[in-house]
Amino acid sequence: MKRSLFILLICLCSQTTADAQPAEKTLWQPYRVTERTGAQHIELSGEGWALGHTDEPVSNIAGLSRLKDVFATSVPNSVHWSYYKAGKLPHPYYHKNSEQYNWLDEKAWYYRRSFKMPQNAGDNYVFLCFDGVDYFSRVWVNDSLIGVHEGMFGGPTVEISKYLKGDNEIVVEVRAGNWGNEATRIEDLPRFASGELDYSKRKGFNPRMSGKIIKPWVISGGSGGEAFFSVGMWQGVRLEIVPRVHLERPFMTTLQCSEKEANLHLSLEVLANQPSTSLTLHPWNNAQIDHPDNFGQKFEAVKGNYQVRMELLFQGKTVHRQDWKTELTQGRNWLEKDIKLPDPKLWNPTGLGNADVYDVRILLLNNDIQLDQIQFKYGIRTIAYLPTAGPRTRDRWDNWQFVVNGKKIFVKGMNFTPQDILLDLSYERYRWTLQAAKKMGVQLIRIWGGGLLESKHLYDICDELGIMVWQDFPIGNQDTPGYPQDVWEAQVVQNILRLRNHPSLAIWCGGNEFNPYSLGNASSIGILERNLVTFDPSRPFKRTTPDHGAIHTYPDMDPVWYNRSYAKVPWVSETGMHSLPEAGVFREVVDSTEFTGLGKMWEKTFAKDHPEFIHHFTEYGPGRVPRMLSRASHIVDVADPTIDDISEASQIGAGEFYQVFSEKIQGNYPVTAGLMPWVFKRHWPVIAIQMMDWFGHAGAPYYFLKRTYEATHVAVDIPRLLWKSGEVMQLPVKITHALPGAIKGSKVLVRVMDDSFKVLWENEKTTAVTAGTSVTAVEMGQFTIPAGYRDRFLLVLAELKDASGKLVSRSFYYPRVLSKMDDAAFYKEYTTTPIPWIALEKGPWLKTSVATAPQTVLTVSAGTSENGSGNTSRVKVKVSNTGTVPAFMTKIDITGAKRAIVADDNYFWLAAGESRNIDLEVLWRDPSEARRPVVTVKAFNSNEAKTELDMTVK
Repeated sequence: MKRSLFILLICLCSQTTADAQPAEKTLWQPYRVTERTGAQHIELSGEGWALGHTDEPVSNIAGLSRLKDVFATSVPNSVHWSYYKAGKLPHPYYHKNSEQYNWLDEKAWYYRRSFKMPQNAGDNYVFLCFDGVDYFSRVWVNDSLIGVHEGMFGGPTVEISKYLKGDNEIVVEVRAGNWGNEATRIEDLPRFASGELDYSKRKGFNPRMSGKIIKPWVISGGSGGEAFFSVGMWQGVRLEIVPRVHLERPFMTTLQCSEKEANLHLSLEVLANQPSTSLTLHPWNNAQIDHPDNFGQKFEAVKGNYQVRMELLFQGKTVHRQDWKTELTQGRNWLEKDIKLPDPKLWNPTGLGNADVYDVRILLLNNDIQLDQIQFKYGIRTIAYLPTAGPRTRDRWDNWQFVVNGKKIFVKGMNFTPQDILLDLSYERYRWTLQAAKKMGVQLIRIWGGGLLESKHLYDICDELGIMVWQDFPIGNQDTPGYPQDVWEAQVVQNILRLRNHPSLAIWCGGNEFNPYSLGNASSIGILERNLVTFDPSRPFKRTTPDHGAIHTYPDMDPVWYNRSYAKVPWVSETGMHSLPEAGVFREVVDSTEFTGLGKMWEKTFAKDHPEFIHHFTEYGPGRVPRMLSRASHIVDVADPTIDDISEASQIGAGEFYQVFSEKIQGNYPVTAGLMPWVFKRHWPVIAIQMMDWFGHAGAPYYFLKRTYEATHVAVDIPRLLWKSGEVMQLPVKITHALPGAIKGSKVLVRVMDDSFKVLWENEKTTAVTAGTSVTAVEMGQFTIPAGYRDRFLLVLAELKDASGKLVSRSFYYPRVLSKMDDAAFYKEYTTTPIPWIALEKGPWLKTSVATAPQTVLTVSAGTSENGSGNTSRVKVKVSNTGTVPAFMTKIDITGAKRAIVADDNYFWLAAGESRNIDLEVLWRDPSEARRPVVTVKAFNSNEAKTELDMTVK
């Protein structure tokens, strides 16, 4: 079979034609053709494609006889992943294997596949639709050059019925966005004396000044991804069989909704004998736009008894149906209809109710015979935006208080970068990541402007899970005076039309960290604004973030300053802290001989001696390292750490930072109404700011932030993290509550212990937690630090229990009592100014301190695993503390297999005598390996307990 396929590919590549090629027609245009269902839709994605390359583009299809290295591949894919999956090159992310892929963006690539004439083609339109080709493309159908296309976010879409015959072949030429403009390799750039790279010496394509290329910088050799430049057919290919009189571009909006009734509006186009691909949005030359002749337009009636039927289905059952008789004229016709739906099921974000969705089915009938059908999912919901409670401090000041289905909420969000830097974007990968985000309590993700207009998988899954989407357009950190405006507008409108029916889509944004008011960007943003007014006025538009009252901030300070320095900020759209992924990532992708001298990452010679390690360090610069290591230095001695120690310590150091700033920002509600930390997951295995590594494993920061995102959370509003002996420590509590009901008769406990778990102070109060969204403040009193207590940690525990005594929420902290604070000058500076976080070169170190405290005993048992989707399992684990002191930083893990884990909780406090049942979602990363997994649990002050996992799936 393989030999036959090889011969077939050789034959395909040897076909030639002497026919002259027509002039190249430009194919970018704004009107997207909507997916059909059933026999109207033919999927050309998947297997069955051949891929080869030439050094220069062919002048005509006869030149394909010169194709090199032709092999079978699948679509969608990048050329890079095609080579890896075909076994031609090693894994691009391991070691420095990326250097073996450097040549791929220098070639012209040719994808070919054959298909049969659709049986129902007849006199219908047949649209060949490409949902994303990266970047320059030409398309042939049966030796006829259809045209050329630019842009990776939609198109080309071509009506090809006149080119079809019984057996057909498609050929697609693809060239990278940097074609003929290769950038200097990062390895060839000099470094300053500080060790920082001198990017001014980088020539060729500049991801931050991309000129005429509309392509996000993260996949274009930008910071942290210099080794990669994507190219290929990264999205799907389809045929849509559409009658001459047909439906197009439906748009449904919710005008008003309650549990009793929803008022909806449907806008729909009906086209009669005119394909979308022949339409123009407006002329590009200076002209009077709407200028009919003096006799006006001739409206030619279309004969027939046309009817549009709209059905709403819930869980497969039709719950509403309406028919409208429709008089049509040649060309475009619009249908605008209001719909009343009794007893609607509403779409709600995470934690606020079910994310119910309907199937909307729209049919076009003529004399009761169905001609065309479009179907899409829709969620009934309203999102309004009101002013926040704080004062206005700038010219541009938007309304940031989200009101979802009539309920004001504090939005718990996250930033979201591409799943993969080389665009391996499977449904399963999205599913794993987004389920982890929902499990974390995330209500909104921001699709970052340095990344993608995402695959349909993301929006479909967000619709299902109840995760709102803030959608940036792909402008990131640059001016865009060179953007070809016609290509840009085609990409913009295609994606507005593609995404506007998704209930998850909440906000449009121009992009990331650029000036939308600059001379270089004003036209690009103007195109965005005018088309959103035309095609989706139902959602707000932010020209960029940060702007309009939102901020990006990456301070190196005690995180308690967040509700002081940013006390009047209505929205925090980026903030975070670096950490290393788990040590297992480095053991898999980096030469182990480089795991030395890790405490000296800031030294200018470090990069030279650690080439693979630095290759996997996003935006490495010696100036960025100390802020990560200084936090790790409070956990372990970082003078010469092991890879395990520095990984764990940097994650816990970052985790504390996320916990405290999240509590401070949420406690500032209703002045601050939303938080989107940077960033959820990384697009290849690197050191960076991240909740989850590229393999899909959740690190410590994920769990520290997850605990603050719970529906009801108790937090000590701790004044600071550094103290001196003899000081009085105020210990107020804030309870953030997102649920509609109050919690009466609840009890709040705050306990202070020394670092050997001896109780020094505690207080308990009864309080009523106000119905959400709310912040309930409770004064718990004050604790005086003993006079002789120096260079040690205090352990502070807060618990909230309901009236029945059930634990609702728990938080813990570990403030430091330092002799350095006895220095009056330092004490004044630290307590009055957000200074850079200090390193503890001589301790105290949290792990060492707790490890020398009284030990406790942990036990673990694991139930049988349950099947998930794909290569996933759910493992139920019971952890018990049978000792007499709490278990501190209790960590559950699985060894004996390549795995990624997302747990209910991890790195947690487990009281003496307490047991917890924890669910682990496990992704088995190598299904072919012989697995003997062992569940382990260990705390800073306990033994390691183990149990073999029963792999008999039930």
